[in-house]
Amino acid sequence: MIKVDRPSAFTQFLLFLVCFVFTTNIGLSQNISVTVPDDSLTVGETFFYTITVQNSTNFDKVVFPDSSHFSGDLEFISSKHFKISENSDSTEFNLQFFGVEDIIIPPLPVKIVTKADTALFFTEPESLFYKQTISSEEDPLKPLKDIFEFPRTVWPYLLALLLLIVAGVFVWWRYFKDKENIEPEIVEIPDFQNPLSELENILNRIKERHTNNPQKDYKRFYSELGDALRWYIEELYKIPALESTSREVIRYMDAFGVDVEMVKHTRVVLNEADMIKFAKFKPTLDQSWKAFHEGYSFLDRARIVDSKRIDRMKSEFENQFKTQQEENHGMG
Repeated sequence: MIKVDRPSAFTQFLLFLVCFVFTTNIGLSQNISVTVPDDSLTVGETFFYTITVQNSTNFDKVVFPDSSHFSGDLEFISSKHFKISENSDSTEFNLQFFGVEDIIIPPLPVKIVTKADTALFFTEPESLFYKQTISSEEDPLKPLKDIFEFPRTVWPYLLALLLLIVAGVFVWWRYFKDKENIEPEIVEIPDFQNPLSELENILNRIKERHTNNPQKDYKRFYSELGDALRWYIEELYKIPALESTSREVIRYMDAFGVDVEMVKHTRVVLNEADMIKFAKFKPTLDQSWKAFHEGYSFLDRARIVDSKRIDRMKSEFENQFKTQQEENHGMG
């Protein structure tokens, strides 16, 4: 995820000056208010950011900020628009907090359209406070133990040398004895393991365990679900997904041009898995099945998007063994 560039004091002053000029020229009858949480937020916590516009006269419409204004430490989830009255309007943004320190939501543009006139305003900057949940205390270091010295023995090395000599003599004797009777080795082409079929089998096993286990282990469920998608991404696109963080996986997928819908399903699953692992989030049974549905939606989309790529992989896999067969026959 791209890091939010926090506005400097000079930038905030310029934005405030622009707001002042516009509100002075157009009129002071507009009232734009913002609502954010008063409590501090933990990593992965969701919250609502609301912008409300009240005007002394009726207006045609209000153009609120879109999802592109939220990035970096803030992840856009959804938004709802509420038309309160002819001169009052509001939008509620559902956001997810991923900061590791206090951040500021900068002034955001709000356009009020009245007939042929459009007035531009900016919201007030709002602070979000980070709540640390990981203990900073460190365990005391234990004293080092003395190094134990093992007695040195020579006979294992002598035995290994003797075995190497015997093996060398045997190989030399068999090579010269059967040199003229060497037949070409027949290389059997193994079955190609289709990543789509393998991903489907993994998801079915996860579903079966989650259904039949009365004591729901949500941490294991989300971990296995996230690892299944990571494995497929690494297998298909050669992205080091299994050893990367969730944010790095999403950045890799964007950089490699992976399908947008597949990126969306991956982000939902990995974000919820991180919330359970790092933010001690406790999902409900319905939430876990919604996450599983995201994984299956990823599979359905991959069947459409990656079919040609998998056909090429299968062709390259079979050609590799066919080439080896031809080389063996040439030697014979």
